[in-house]
Amino acid sequence: MTKRKPIKVTAKPAKPAKRGLKSPFRYAGGKSWFVKTACKWLKNQTPRPKLLVEPFAGGANISLSAVFTQLVDRAAFAELDRDVAATWKTILNGHADWLASEIRSFRISRPRVEEQLQRKPASQHERAFLCLLRNRTARGGVIAEGAGLIRKGEDGRGLRSRWYPQTIADRITAISSFKKKLDFGREDGFTLIKKHQHKKNTVFFVDPPYTKAARRLYRHWEIDHENLFRILQQVAGDVLMTYDDTSEVRQWARTYGFQVKTISMRTTHHKTKRELMISKDFGWLKSPRAENR
Repeated sequence: MTKRKPIKVTAKPAKPAKRGLKSPFRYAGGKSWFVKTACKWLKNQTPRPKLLVEPFAGGANISLSAVFTQLVDRAAFAELDRDVAATWKTILNGHADWLASEIRSFRISRPRVEEQLQRKPASQHERAFLCLLRNRTARGGVIAEGAGLIRKGEDGRGLRSRWYPQTIADRITAISSFKKKLDFGREDGFTLIKKHQHKKNTVFFVDPPYTKAARRLYRHWEIDHENLFRILQQVAGDVLMTYDDTSEVRQWARTYGFQVKTISMRTTHHKTKRELMISKDFGWLKSPRAENR
């Protein structure tokens, strides 16, 4: 099997992020559609939170937006999947320029993609490249085993439907420029919550693997959902959760003293779907301060 020749990387200063920090992932279950609501929640926190904790980060859109808009000083986020974790570590720990160059130079075709995805990565940053390649060429962005590649795609563009090399590379370098404000660790989300549960001026955005669809979307899909509610009931700071709308989730919320509201979202197949927002209190939704700050 042919290996790709290493590319000599000339470090370039990261482009300043003018329109916000956006994830390089097209992540199944990602929360780019929820950024505006999450920012409204953060704006209404008194006092202003210093730290946002995102224990099941995936594409980490909420953490990225929170630090860019200066609604928090720092964000701590975690992901257990080793490929996704390798990507975040590569972006934040010194190989962002290499990863951006690899993405810009890759000549996409089905044979090349299939060949690359059969390779065993020799380093963490090579694992990151393969993770993003799979994420951006798989149907629905699913990176779990068994996920197939895009065939027709949008407007018949096939694998190019979600492979925007310059855009993805620019996102990587922009995120890297904020690395002092982003603390990432490959760890269980419960561990990250417990690490910060007693800290003041700390808030928690929690988007766990959902109870119904998670099995087919993620490698690490099985969690103790009721225990998650139990632990979050005990944290010192405010909590905002997103969940699938099931009777079990609504019951856990009631049992552990959380309030529930529904919110509509658009799926990757352009269908409207109802999900749940769960919080200790929803006063922030009506607060004039949240609108005017």
